[in-house]
Amino acid sequence: MGELWPLAGGGTLRVREEDLWVYLEAVRPDDGRGLYKVWCTGPQGEFLLGTLVPQGGGLHLERRVARKTLQQAGAWPLIGGKTVMVYSFTDRDEVQEEWHREDHPENFCRDRVVRACLRGAQGVLSREKGAVRQLAIPFSTCKPILLNTLFCLAQVRERQGQRYLVWSFDWEGRPLLPGSQGEKDREK
Repeated sequence: MGELWPLAGGGTLRVREEDLWVYLEAVRPDDGRGLYKVWCTGPQGEFLLGTLVPQGGGLHLERRVARKTLQQAGAWPLIGGKTVMVYSFTDRDEVQEEWHREDHPENFCRDRVVRACLRGAQGVLSREKGAVRQLAIPFSTCKPILLNTLFCLAQVRERQGQRYLVWSFDWEGRPLLPGSQGEKDREK
């Protein structure tokens, strides 16, 4: 049967090891809103499993991946997974973007210094869409800034009465300048 993991963004990921292989099966309800991709997450990174396809009234994906491949990507041993809408079937203005709790913000980017600053951070949120990933860290003028190395690239945003510093990154984990093309694509 294997282990069953909840996926951030909805659905479950079943994981089964057999010899040198890891068998992964992702299932998510089909909300009809768009195309979703699935990532598995490890202590040092993420691994893209692929795009969920309609099957049996839901969305489904099965993959067989060499354990060594997952280890090289930093995604083994598994600590979680996520589904992300990568293409919307509806008007962009109708889609409400969701923020998700980010349990391992250090996996969000590749820079050693930034990863060290983010390790163990609490109350961090993330969202992803298209070519941009955003990370939001609770902000207070009375507390030190957790990610001070990138403070000049942050924007202050409010969500449900709480202020956050929000950074944008590309999918390679590189920070984006506020107002850059990737950032503008995010706001559309």
